Amino acid sequence: MADNRRKRPANRVTTRSGRTIKVNRSLGERFIAMKEAKSLRRVQRLRGLPKSRLKRAAWRLDPKHLAEYWFSRDGGIMALKIAGIAILIMFILTLGVFAYFRKDLPDISVTGKNLGGSVSYYDRTGKTLLWQDYSAVKRVPVPGTEISPYLKMATVAIEDRDFYNHRGFDVKGIARATINDVIKHGSTQGGSTITQQLVKINLDWTQQRSVARKVKELILAVELERTYTKDDILTGYLNAAPYGGVDYGVQAASSDYFHKSAKDLTLAEAAMLAAIPKAPSVYSPYNAEFFDKQGFLDRQHYVLDVMVQTKKITKAEADAAKKVDVLAEVFPQQTKFAGIKAPYFVLAAKNELEKKFACSNSAGCNKIGGWKVITTLDMNLQNKAEEVTQKNISTIRRAGADTSALVAEDVKTGQMVALVGGTDFTNPDYGQINYAQINISPGSSFKPYDYAALIDNGTGVGAGSVLYDSQGPLPGYPCTDKGVPPPKGTGNCLQDYDFKYPGPLTLRYALGGSRNVPAVKAMLTVGTDKVIKMANSMMNAPNAYRCYNGGVDVNNATVKDEAPCYGASAIGDGAYLHLDQHVNGLATMARMGEEYPQTYILKLYQSASSKPFYEWKQPKTGDKNVNQVIRQDSAYIVNNMASDPSASYLPAGYYKWHNYNGWKSAIKTGTTNNGFDGLMMSWNTQYAVGSWVGYHTRNKGLSGTMETLTAPLTKGLMTYALDSLHTTPVNWTQPSDIKTAPAFVVHTHVGVGSVEPSPATDIFPSWYQPKSNTTNQNQTIDKVSNKLATSCTPELAKQTQGGTAVPNAFSVDIFFGATGGASSSGATDDVHSCSDAQPIVTLAAGDLGSGGNRICNLTCTISAAITPGTHPFDDAQYPQFPGTLTFTVNDQVVKTISTASGGPYSFTYQPTSSGPATIKAQVTDSVLYGATDSATVTMTSPPTGFNGNNGNATTASTQRNTTTTSKPYCTTHPNTKRCQTNRFSNGLLIVRPLFSHLFLRF
Repeated sequence: MADNRRKRPANRVTTRSGRTIKVNRSLGERFIAMKEAKSLRRVQRLRGLPKSRLKRAAWRLDPKHLAEYWFSRDGGIMALKIAGIAILIMFILTLGVFAYFRKDLPDISVTGKNLGGSVSYYDRTGKTLLWQDYSAVKRVPVPGTEISPYLKMATVAIEDRDFYNHRGFDVKGIARATINDVIKHGSTQGGSTITQQLVKINLDWTQQRSVARKVKELILAVELERTYTKDDILTGYLNAAPYGGVDYGVQAASSDYFHKSAKDLTLAEAAMLAAIPKAPSVYSPYNAEFFDKQGFLDRQHYVLDVMVQTKKITKAEADAAKKVDVLAEVFPQQTKFAGIKAPYFVLAAKNELEKKFACSNSAGCNKIGGWKVITTLDMNLQNKAEEVTQKNISTIRRAGADTSALVAEDVKTGQMVALVGGTDFTNPDYGQINYAQINISPGSSFKPYDYAALIDNGTGVGAGSVLYDSQGPLPGYPCTDKGVPPPKGTGNCLQDYDFKYPGPLTLRYALGGSRNVPAVKAMLTVGTDKVIKMANSMMNAPNAYRCYNGGVDVNNATVKDEAPCYGASAIGDGAYLHLDQHVNGLATMARMGEEYPQTYILKLYQSASSKPFYEWKQPKTGDKNVNQVIRQDSAYIVNNMASDPSASYLPAGYYKWHNYNGWKSAIKTGTTNNGFDGLMMSWNTQYAVGSWVGYHTRNKGLSGTMETLTAPLTKGLMTYALDSLHTTPVNWTQPSDIKTAPAFVVHTHVGVGSVEPSPATDIFPSWYQPKSNTTNQNQTIDKVSNKLATSCTPELAKQTQGGTAVPNAFSVDIFFGATGGASSSGATDDVHSCSDAQPIVTLAAGDLGSGGNRICNLTCTISAAITPGTHPFDDAQYPQFPGTLTFTVNDQVVKTISTASGGPYSFTYQPTSSGPATIKAQVTDSVLYGATDSATVTMTSPPTGFNGNNGNATTASTQRNTTTTSKPYCTTHPNTKRCQTNRFSNGLLIVRPLFSHLFLRF
């Protein structure tokens, strides 16, 4: 029987109470049920609503109906949805704002590395503070442990009492500042936490006030809080906060205000400093124009009161601190260079620091500041350098100079160990000019580079090779006017300093004698640009040696003022360099040709870090800027030549210190053509030292010899430095491949202190290729031109040479010859001509006797008149051969006169024997043309003891003077009528004839 009852839905369940509930058997049924219920509720809400849309909208806006909806289940769900969407939108918006502003923000830290500040310079030991350079920001960061707890508590109390509770920003503070600034239009309030203030100080935002800037500030403040501890942030702020004037950070402020460290501040002092950052221009005692004393005291007392409120100190401690007259403890503000030690060295180190580590405009660039610099300065040597410089002031002033510079470098490292850049750093006009680092002309001190380049670039050049030191046309020197050169004359020949030209010289004696002509020839042979490039490489400084247009102030010159260098730059004429770079170039020579970077800095520390972020490393082959710029053989030969006392023109004794206590030192002097600059350079295996003297404007010629001005400086420092080593001398080791070979022998005297003849053998580089079979040749040369003699050369000017005395066998002079380009083997005498007129001499002697013969009875007057030929008797072109008039009696010289005119010259001669005698007068001119005239005279000698005046014996002697009559060698005693005194006459020591006839020449 079928069941006709209605079936219940399968998802309906009846409870015991009789209530029927619907049970969803799946999520789909649950979703359908919720949708149906929602539709049912909507139908119920819409039941009875107006049919018009406008009326229905007005009905919905009725507050009663709105409340009904929003307090319904559907309204609550809608409210949650809207809130969630709003939160999501705010989150996305916040991320967008953060991303928008953060993309242009720099990285920031608590170190203040981009703030700048003081740079502390120390000597090489790191113990002696030389100077704190603060420029516009004086700041010396210190660790938090080096800051007084009083100052930390005072700063937190007055600046941000909730500092240890917030996470970078204070909502209440921002709200308070907003209400005050915008709504109440009160005085500007920042509402900034210490973290935000640190951000502003680091990024120099203290004067920027905008919403965008505030957003950026908050972003970076949050980042700081996430990255660093509270103590780190507080220490960073205290190391950067402004405390008035140029003082930033508590260490700089403590040092200036109280001359003490920040860790030693008292409560009263800490409260004073904590009061300043709010308004440094008003609360800093160093700002005399705006300082408000009462306002400052009120602010300081308020700081103490807040510290009591925050329970950092007791009221009794605050009251005691208020009674302290803290302003009475403040020291006067110091000048920038107050207390500086080794000022010129420190400024040189600063130059290097700025050049290598200075901030550029690139992203992430940090200002130099808050750094500790350990320099290479050796205080022992620096003190000596300053001592010898001061002792030498009176000497240089007598010569017209008023300042000097002295530099020393450690050859083995390239480290500068001492530098004095002037005689008076406090001089307001020029005291702070560092003459060790401005353009000066090196003069002849540049010549070692010339010869190093010549040896390094030649195949047949060594210390014994020959360059002719003789006048003639050269590129840049037409030599059509052999007169005195500018500025005193119009001559256009290349001149030597002594206006003498000794002819063929070895490189050893050309360098030792500081001869100009060979040095210019050496540069021109290699090529001016090539030599200068090599010198710049040796100095490890591109464009170190430059030439400028005439009349340019080289100290202010620009690239536009530069001019090409010519042959004159070989002797430092018209070219300029820096003394410290010059010293490094010669240190390269001392290092056997290996260049090192010159440095004044050993280590660099940032902020209060104990680990350097830069540390000097010993240069080695393969490093950047470490190269063998000239070969070892070349460097060794130049070192050997410049350290040879026999070749040096310097006089013996004090000035010849080439071998000091076993140390072999090269020495090279330099004097500019105008006399503005004087230099002396010296180098050995340990040190390179250079000195300069001059007038501070560098436009005043000095008097006297430069060596007397520079030797006390260079020698004084070098010998002291060597003594300070307390070691056995270590000299250059000769390279194993150096050759020893025959060399030209110099016989002509070259310089004041040079020793001739030069050695018959000398050193040459391994690549030396001597000329073949030339040392066995003999040749006759003209002594005036130092070229091969011709048939027109007078006999007096001829000299036969052979073997090592033949200069052509060793010549590397491509300019030797009449035209300036002839081969050295074929250059002939271009001074003498067969058409030259000879000089004339006319002799007159004695009296005319009865038979027409000439007689000399007891005394004899001898005279001669001379007439020049084509060449004058004395010529500045040939100073080595002055015109000479010589008188002989029976071939014995009785008088020699150096003359510059035609006379006549006369003297009285007393015959030493009786009988006929031949008297001759011979004259030679400036190029050794000669003429002779003679006469036969019958002599009658006086009886023994008779002198023609007082009966005393006299003895004729050879004299060399320019007087027209002879002078007695003694005076007559009024009683004894005898010769009573010994007298010095013309280089002769005349001993009293009563006891002896001995003559001694000085």
